[in-house]
Amino acid sequence: MLNILSFSRKLFAGRAILSILLLTNLLMLPLFSQTSLPEKPSPILIPLKNISTIKKIAALPGKGRVEAIGFNRDGSLLAMGGPNGIVLWNLNSGKTALLSFPTKFNSFPAEFDFSPDGKTLASVMGHEAIVLWDLSNLSSRLLEKSTIFNIAFSPDGNFFATGSNGQGVNLWDATRNKKIASFQKIKSASYSGIKFSPDGKYIAAIRNSESVVLLTSNNGAVIKTFSGHQPYLTSHAISPDGKLLVTGGDDKKIIIWEIDSGNKLREITGLPDRVNYLAFSPNGKFLAGALGPISLPWESLKPETSVMLLDLSSMEGPVINVPYCYALAFSPDGKIMATGSASGQELAILWDMRFVGIREKFKKDPFETTQEYESRMKSVEIDYSLSIDLPAEQYNADKGGFEITLMKNKLFVPVSRDIAKELVERQPGSLTLNGKLIYHDPENLELTEAVVKDAVQDQNYQVIKTGEVTEAPEKAPEKK
Repeated sequence: MLNILSFSRKLFAGRAILSILLLTNLLMLPLFSQTSLPEKPSPILIPLKNISTIKKIAALPGKGRVEAIGFNRDGSLLAMGGPNGIVLWNLNSGKTALLSFPTKFNSFPAEFDFSPDGKTLASVMGHEAIVLWDLSNLSSRLLEKSTIFNIAFSPDGNFFATGSNGQGVNLWDATRNKKIASFQKIKSASYSGIKFSPDGKYIAAIRNSESVVLLTSNNGAVIKTFSGHQPYLTSHAISPDGKLLVTGGDDKKIIIWEIDSGNKLREITGLPDRVNYLAFSPNGKFLAGALGPISLPWESLKPETSVMLLDLSSMEGPVINVPYCYALAFSPDGKIMATGSASGQELAILWDMRFVGIREKFKKDPFETTQEYESRMKSVEIDYSLSIDLPAEQYNADKGGFEITLMKNKLFVPVSRDIAKELVERQPGSLTLNGKLIYHDPENLELTEAVVKDAVQDQNYQVIKTGEVTEAPEKAPEKK
């Protein structure tokens, strides 16, 4: 009996102690929860006004005058044509090569076009020789010598066409490299600016610097003529969907035409200077134009040329100062624009085009209700990338990461000490802050999925916002 009583007392005492422990734990639970549960991180805000719409990202040093420029079909090569030949720039390796061919006159720039399969660069050197270049070994083959202005491949790569003076528009079989037809062979007519329509059915050419004629590519019949510039028509381009033709002249004017009807849709007048070059972006949303005087050596005291970027949906766009620019082209993915140069310092400049028009995407239309606007904003998401550096002095060894500041955001990038030592040695441009931009408020965008990407090791590192930089209050003026 005594043993049972003793056991009962021990059991009661044990239960009492257990109850006290449970009660203590329950009382302390809110305290632990407050300190251990992560708070919702504040968003990384990028002011809309700080988004750089057009940014210079690279340049190829060199002396010369570039009057033709273009990418190959995968965007890995950039070709620049000038009086001394064609410079090839491998954008992956950074290596360059000069393709030259002896001609009578060195004053005429080389014209060219890449074959769709990327194996051949067809060129017209010095307006007098058709030369094909094998891009695997840069060997050349001369096809013909005569007065020839430019060359263009058909979209399927089966043909290429050349423009000439008095010899019409010539069509070549690209597989056999043989001339198979001559169209509009008139002694008094010269044809330049040869371009195929995206479906390959038509060839557009500038005739006598007065008009653009549209020929059928099977028999060379003229189906439409587009005129409207005085005294000279200088450049033209066909939209990627084949519906629009744009022409520019030395009358400081651009005309947008509807190809099917032949109707003039719009005239853009009052440009800063003559139109030297026109190009559509691959998505057809933007039209770029190189504007400037006809001749501008780098010794000139007035290097005024500019590039106009026209948003075809709003007919608005920036005009940026690009000195000594006479040619431009978009990369196949539209992310880069290349401008040729005659500065004597650079042959070409590469521009980041990913954020062109970004501010317009987040603008509220005056006829849009607030509910419609906010609903539309939920679907707007834009990839973002910004080159950054991680200096050694910004590494906090006690915390195990880099402490950086970006547009008033205090950010922390946790990385081990060994990795940090490697990251501080990275070349400019190899470290980027990546993420997606979404709407936050009318003045700011929010950067989500933020990471620091190391292009050398192909690694991503987490980015955490720790706070914001507060501006010091302005000091009251001292009383005298």
